[in-house]
Amino acid sequence: MPQAMPKAPEDCFAQLAATRSDTLGMPVHAVPTPDGRSVLFLRSGPRDTTLHLFRFDVANGAVTELAKPAGGPETLSVAEKARRERARMTLTGITDFSLSEDGRTLLAIEADHLLRIDPATGRRHQVPGSGWIGPRLSPDGRFVAAVRDNDLHVVSLTDGADTRLTRTGSDTLSNGLSEFAAAEELDRADGAWWSPDSRTVLFEVADTSGVEKHFIADPGHPDRAPVEFRYPRAGTANARLSLMLADRDGRRPPRPVKWDSEAFPYLVRVVWPTGKGRLSLVVMNRAETEERVLAVDPGTGNTTELLRETDPAWVAIAPVAAGTRAGQALPLPHWFADGSGFLWAAETKKGWELQRRRPDGSLERRYDKAAFLGLEAADPHHAVILTEPDRIDTAVERLDLDTGAVTPLSAAPGLHEGRFAPGNGTDRPFVDVRAGADGNAATVLLDPTGRVIATLPSVAEHPRSVHIEFTQAGPAQMDALIVRPSDFQPGRHYPVVLQVYAGPGVKTVERAPSHFLEDQCLADRGFIVASLDGRGTPGRDHDWERATKDDLIDLPLADQADGLKALGARYPEMDMSRVGVTGWSFGGYFTAMATIRRPDLFKVGVAGAPVVDFRDYDTAYTERYLGTPQADPDGYTKSDVLTYAASLSRPLLIMHGLTDDNVYFENSYKLTQALLQAGKPYRLLLLPGTHLLPDLAIRTRVSEARADFLSEALDPGKGG
Repeated sequence: MPQAMPKAPEDCFAQLAATRSDTLGMPVHAVPTPDGRSVLFLRSGPRDTTLHLFRFDVANGAVTELAKPAGGPETLSVAEKARRERARMTLTGITDFSLSEDGRTLLAIEADHLLRIDPATGRRHQVPGSGWIGPRLSPDGRFVAAVRDNDLHVVSLTDGADTRLTRTGSDTLSNGLSEFAAAEELDRADGAWWSPDSRTVLFEVADTSGVEKHFIADPGHPDRAPVEFRYPRAGTANARLSLMLADRDGRRPPRPVKWDSEAFPYLVRVVWPTGKGRLSLVVMNRAETEERVLAVDPGTGNTTELLRETDPAWVAIAPVAAGTRAGQALPLPHWFADGSGFLWAAETKKGWELQRRRPDGSLERRYDKAAFLGLEAADPHHAVILTEPDRIDTAVERLDLDTGAVTPLSAAPGLHEGRFAPGNGTDRPFVDVRAGADGNAATVLLDPTGRVIATLPSVAEHPRSVHIEFTQAGPAQMDALIVRPSDFQPGRHYPVVLQVYAGPGVKTVERAPSHFLEDQCLADRGFIVASLDGRGTPGRDHDWERATKDDLIDLPLADQADGLKALGARYPEMDMSRVGVTGWSFGGYFTAMATIRRPDLFKVGVAGAPVVDFRDYDTAYTERYLGTPQADPDGYTKSDVLTYAASLSRPLLIMHGLTDDNVYFENSYKLTQALLQAGKPYRLLLLPGTHLLPDLAIRTRVSEARADFLSEALDPGKGG
């Protein structure tokens, strides 16, 4: 692993903020072209956040810039800013692109402008108009469906003709965009889908008129009116959804798709396959205990049930629910083009299982030889899947759908993510995005057997070494890690910082040292940093993840405390009389709870953007784990930081962005008011910005403030 030049600890956080933990300059969204001759990707400089579009030629390794941003600050609508926040997008410039199935047309997105690019020549044309949101390129590459002012349009890429398909858009009704619950909690960014023949568009209509109004004011600009958001708090109304089918030419009025949206209000997935596969929906009830797969007749809009999944706790969504690392996988169900059936994933007691199903939804075959995480490419005889050889690594493997045999394609220790050209044929070269166990990250092109063809060029700065040890802790053998200082001295006792999330849906312990650079910076201030995955986190089995149903804190708090004590008993360098805890979002929530409720172990806490009262968090997330406040008020009270706030006896720093539209600032406001009423001292750091903190200087100051506050309480210079 390349060795970085030594840096003083005080420079470390600034360096990581400036380089986004050394990820700036790495290829982003790399996709092979269908002919296998080139790879398209986005990339910024090593210390800037502006993405450019490039083509990498496999034969000679040449890199050609296809598109660069116009320059100057971006001007984005409130809707586009919110969409980017939901997508966790903080980079600028050419932020995304899509490729037609024949590979001849490339659609690139820059702010609210669209560019049509010839991937072979680099010739580019701006798509007429501006203010576009959520663009979707047609499969034949001749049209783009996009939203402007909440109405759906189809624009011809041949002559620029603009056909407006809807005229009902308003501040509370959108056509062609995913609503908040889908984008934030169901991992569905799309709100419009093309038919395989590019003649029809299926689109979502979201009516938010019944959703609570929330207003966010920017204190730095008191002259500006607050921005209104429709935010579905737990127990309150969601957006009302419907689906419509529209002809591309707009000659007929849109026709509705019919399903029981009252009983199944969450639209989880839409799949419109090529060939003889059937247009399919995955829908879920509000309690998220029942999921149905429906086939749609595009001619009539009628639906037929193919299968259903139920779970008394909640039904996890496949494949994304198997781990965020599967976020680039193909959506399920995945239909074979010959119409012979489809692939589906079902959660068993042991974990995810890939299944082959007949056209009517009946089970044909189970594939249980690999811990399935996601489907990346498939044909009737083979599938390329993302698997989990153990709990902290992933691998790309080829599954023979006829024999069940599994062949590794990219199984080196670490994390992997496969990306295929449009069409997703299993016999084509594909990209493997790697975060290796050796600390190196790379984007490589592999042939269908897994042989490396080329490595895409990166201009990122070389990461510093991470002195990390992966292990297991506690009676339940929780996945765990510790990060030691670069100048670690055996025999010395170091204060300990628990870097924590501990919440549903997120696994923190993964064999990818490059993901823990900030932990190394903190460790180099004189700490040992530890992380654990306890009950309620994904990646083990069904019951492990469901253990926190109706109570989001008691078991996670017990597991983190027990696991940390077990590590302390094993590693004498961990001074368990000096322990702090820090986390962001759910991790901030856990930090506040741990600091208040376990002062015997945690001497200090730094809580970033914490959820405080889950009655103030969104429906699709909160109700999955706690039900509604009306149905289980005791569960909400038990999981509420305010229930215990008056018992705070340790130093607590609370940090929160004032314009956060995910975890609203009202959470930290309520906590500070409760502490004030109880006469409990606390420290508050108000931040400009949202949940993601894209500003590099602010990121640096947040990291430094966290380290300084922990140092005040734990005195890492004490040694011993």
